[in-house]
Amino acid sequence: MKWSQFFNTTIGKKLLVGATGLFLCSFVIVHLAGNLSLLKDDGGEAFNTYAAFMGHNGFIQFLAWGLKIVILLHAIVAIQLTIRNQKARPVKYAVRPGNKTSSWFSRQMAIMGSILFIFLVIHLQNFWWAMHYGDIGKVSYGAVTEVGNLYEVVYFAFQQPWLVILYVIGMIALSFHLIHGFKSACQTFGLNHKKYNGILHFIGVWFFGILIPVAFAAIPVIIYFKQI
Repeated sequence: MKWSQFFNTTIGKKLLVGATGLFLCSFVIVHLAGNLSLLKDDGGEAFNTYAAFMGHNGFIQFLAWGLKIVILLHAIVAIQLTIRNQKARPVKYAVRPGNKTSSWFSRQMAIMGSILFIFLVIHLQNFWWAMHYGDIGKVSYGAVTEVGNLYEVVYFAFQQPWLVILYVIGMIALSFHLIHGFKSACQTFGLNHKKYNGILHFIGVWFFGILIPVAFAAIPVIIYFKQI
């Protein structure tokens, strides 16, 4: 069987969703580490330096375009799997099987994925687009080359309560998405085993599902209350 044929099968698509999902899990860790510098009381030096490096380093930019492709691939294949599953069961159950056949998280993935997509579009428009194509101010730190003051853009944006609320809702959706997604990826790649299911559960639920989304959500909330 050719690779193109394999990835058109349900198993192949699940492997693609799992692989791209695990890659995106690693991305959110790096992204959070950089975003936490927004909370440093240094006038934005750490964050603006980080943003300038991420925005102009050739290798990072290459990875960034790869990331965009991975996000699109992950979303498209996940949608294809959802449609395929619905077509395979055209008549709905008279009584929903509930937790006997699927978790509550898995049954909410389409909704949470849609919320995440809306959040991502607004996030990119507010910050990524502003950084690369917007007319933002410049700032210099000692001998460092003049860089865009994205720190100021972020702090201005998070003066708006609706945007802060949107980010919190987006991170709730991310939490549900990561909890189910990490578990599903482990199942897809056969990583489940009674010897280390405990650590996988901890990583999937407490680290990716709770710690990371809470930390992301805390950033706009803290910034908002620092300014009022």
